[in-house]
Amino acid sequence: MRRRFTMGRCLVGALAVLLASAIPVHSQDYVSANTTAARSQGSSAVQTAKESNIKAVYLYSFGRFTTWPSKLTQPSDRFTIGVVGSTDVRASLNKIASKRKIQDIPIEVKFYESASDIAVDDCQILYITGMVLPQDTAALITKLSGSPTLIVTETFDRPQGTVVNFTHEGNGIQFEIDLDEAKRKQLALDARLLRQGKRMIRNHSPQGL
Repeated sequence: MRRRFTMGRCLVGALAVLLASAIPVHSQDYVSANTTAARSQGSSAVQTAKESNIKAVYLYSFGRFTTWPSKLTQPSDRFTIGVVGSTDVRASLNKIASKRKIQDIPIEVKFYESASDIAVDDCQILYITGMVLPQDTAALITKLSGSPTLIVTETFDRPQGTVVNFTHEGNGIQFEIDLDEAKRKQLALDARLLRQGKRMIRNHSPQGL
């Protein structure tokens, strides 16, 4: 028996709606007209904030468009998204969690300072940010290997056990999916989600799903 978290709107539509209501980014908050250096720093800060919003929306979308085995259903009836490592996605995720639900279930966002703080089955989705050391990422993925936790990373080497990996393409954030790992973890991904990402090919360049 699986607990279903199904899609009401397409991923692109959800992305547009949530980005409109996410943390506002105003260039005047960052840009000083007095110096070129300030303008450059402001542009970088704006880009970082936009990328954080997009990652937060994707994390929310992964929850909506995935079916988990029933053994990860929590007694508290909360859908939990975990984040380990310092990241700018914190404010955007909290904003989404305060306004949205996944299949009418409240979203709980847990932020972990260290990979060692995470217990098996703590959350349905775990985002391991690029701030986590590679050896700690590998150890954490190994620790959760028997759990159907959907692990999201943002690394170049795509460690074994990752289900979704964030990538940069041009000036945008994209994601790639390891379908074999998702199947091994008994995670059923909606076909419309698969069309938005790329298939993760180990030791090869990512290809369209």
